[in-house]
Amino acid sequence: MPTHKHVTLKSHHAKPYRKRHVGLFLISLIMFIVLAFALVSYRDRIISGLASSRTFVSNLFPQSDTYKVNISSSYGFNLMYDQKTFFASAISNDTGSLYIGSELSQQRPYTVVRVAPSFVAGANNITSSSSMTLTYRLGKGNANTAPEIAALKDGGIDPASVIRVATSTATIGGNSFQKYTWQSKVSSSVAPALIARFVTYTGLVNGNSFTISIKLGVTGADESAYQPVLDTVSFNNKVSVLDAPNSSVIAKAQASRSLLDTIMNTGIAAATANSVDLTGSEKVAALYSPAVVKLYNAYCMDISIDGTPFGTDFCSAASGSGFFVSQDGYLATNGHVASTTPQDVAISFAVSTYINNADPKSLNYLVNLTSLKPSDIPTNATAVQTLAMIVDALYKLDASRFSATNNVQNLLVQVSPKNPDINALLQDTKNRKTYSASDPSVLKAKLIAADYRAIDGYDGYRASDVAIIKVDGKNFPIVKLGTITSATQGSDLSIIGYPGNASNNGIVDSTSSSATLTTGKVSSIKNALGSSKKLIETDTTIGRGNSGGPAITNSGEVVGIATYTADGSGQGKGVFNYIRDIKDLTDLAAARNITFDTNSATQTAWQEGLANYYSSHYSYALKNFAVVEKLYPNDSKVAELTANAKKQIAAGKDVVDFPLIPVIIVGAVVLAGVGFGLFFIIRHHKKHVIYNAGVAQGTVQAVGTGVGKQTVAVLQHSPTVGPPIVTAPVATPTQTAPSSTLQPQDEPTITTVSAPGEPGGPEGTQVTEDSTSSPKVSEEEPVTNPWFRPDNTQDEPPKK
Repeated sequence: MPTHKHVTLKSHHAKPYRKRHVGLFLISLIMFIVLAFALVSYRDRIISGLASSRTFVSNLFPQSDTYKVNISSSYGFNLMYDQKTFFASAISNDTGSLYIGSELSQQRPYTVVRVAPSFVAGANNITSSSSMTLTYRLGKGNANTAPEIAALKDGGIDPASVIRVATSTATIGGNSFQKYTWQSKVSSSVAPALIARFVTYTGLVNGNSFTISIKLGVTGADESAYQPVLDTVSFNNKVSVLDAPNSSVIAKAQASRSLLDTIMNTGIAAATANSVDLTGSEKVAALYSPAVVKLYNAYCMDISIDGTPFGTDFCSAASGSGFFVSQDGYLATNGHVASTTPQDVAISFAVSTYINNADPKSLNYLVNLTSLKPSDIPTNATAVQTLAMIVDALYKLDASRFSATNNVQNLLVQVSPKNPDINALLQDTKNRKTYSASDPSVLKAKLIAADYRAIDGYDGYRASDVAIIKVDGKNFPIVKLGTITSATQGSDLSIIGYPGNASNNGIVDSTSSSATLTTGKVSSIKNALGSSKKLIETDTTIGRGNSGGPAITNSGEVVGIATYTADGSGQGKGVFNYIRDIKDLTDLAAARNITFDTNSATQTAWQEGLANYYSSHYSYALKNFAVVEKLYPNDSKVAELTANAKKQIAAGKDVVDFPLIPVIIVGAVVLAGVGFGLFFIIRHHKKHVIYNAGVAQGTVQAVGTGVGKQTVAVLQHSPTVGPPIVTAPVATPTQTAPSSTLQPQDEPTITTVSAPGEPGGPEGTQVTEDSTSSPKVSEEEPVTNPWFRPDNTQDEPPKK
């Protein structure tokens, strides 16, 4: 059925478009483009600001999006391993440096590659004591050492302690290798079935020696667990020729080899995909350095045991690091930095004089107070075992039997870079006086709790060497305490502290100091010897004075306290460093009913200020920094950042907040303008088409003088085909035309009806429509139908 449509035509419909409609559309479109450009410019400005504000954050690491890591040596061999199953490390021959985890994806002249099972692989996989070492040498190796013996040594296996039980051949990377199976010569006297097993491969590749050593341990692990890695080993015919390493590189490689052995021969908490958080260590340092402080502990005392004088003038002084863990003044540090109990001092003095000076008097005196007898010490005990038994016996003495008299302890917390007057501190301590600091940034502290033994670790650690001290005050900046579980092997670790060489006064050699950042990686997680408590082994240097500082992951969580170094030189520059688990601190606090208040307004304002500073919202950062200066004026970084923020604002680089609501409103208005403009243009164009069709058919008067609006009824088929058909005008419809004058119902018709007496006049026309499509006409005027001739002979209807 045809449909009817009423259309009112006005004079402006004679034009194909109206300027106001096109203007609305164009203006709205331009505003939309300008808005989009402004948004893009705002985004670019933020990105540019981020880059300039974070120039000091250089320690960013890529995230690994795959579990497969390809290790490529420029010496011509390659292998691949799955990080979900294995963890790997390698030594580069050009620098002697150790590389681990995702660092191995870059090609280097690796000569030693170690692969070990990831601890997270599960109990069904090979044990954590197992490992595989691949070693490459230019040439055929040492002519005086048999290849199979060289392979044992390459894997850190003592050839004198094993026997060969089988020999065979194998193909690796398309090359023939000799395979040897070994086991330990002597089994444990306690458990004879515990026999260690090993497998080695030796071969020549392109004229160069290549060995593979697999440690299988005593658990019955099978070398087939490493077959997926062995299957990926390949060799290139072309080998890069590199200069031989010098002596310093060789020495560093040896140290790296030792570290590599340490990594792989301990229980590992490895990262599954070795993903690294993108927060750089420098940003972590900026965030938490205000909470890290320098500590001074100077004391003098006379000691009595059971009321009997043991000695006089036991004096000492040292410095270390600590960090606020509660906004009301609680700090964490090492026990050896802050604890000075008379029992610790007496035992330490007695042992040190015996070991260092061969003077046994003080030690014998203390031993006689215990129940320890010579018969209690086994005849085959080593000197270390004997000393450990003596120390344990001494610490079993009741601590109340030791008393300090004529004593003073000056435990100070330095919360600004300016050091206290060291000479005055030492002199006051020697004179048994409490040090009076003229600088308000040097705070007096007192020891609240400690888990510490001055002599510990001979045959295991009995104490955790952590301490809690307190200063008066509030609104101190604080660190965020985490858990050791986030310190996975290979993850980045930062230590903030106050390292420094001792001067003649035993503490410092300068008038000021500032927190120093040292970075490294987690080597492994271990149990402390003789204890179930955890230690983090790291290559992050713990120098002198760093003791007691926080060890922080790149996610910003403190996982431990820097405690031990094992370089043997006493200079704090060793490879092996150990961090006490932060749980030791929280356990100590819980045991002493100490609650840490972590709601620090200073730290909140500082963090918000840094966040605004990094995102170039310098105006907001200034407001945050002003809060920090008011609450904690000792923050040494806030003045520097404030000055830089003002400089950036003056340079026009301040980024204001994104005006979300105004942008939404403006965007909605602009889009509405575009939409309405387009709607009006289309609607006008449709009426313009009808106007042209009506004018062409003579049923619509062309625009001219005295011509007003004209309303037409459009009869159009659906779908629309061709232009609308406009019929001749008709009178006001009041009666139904005879059926003989009806138009065929299968053709579209537009009927224009003029008002009585004013056809096409200014008042326009009126159109009515019947549901049967039969037009009604007025009695005053006859029906005129262009489909019929004047002589009533029917003409052909118009074509569609």
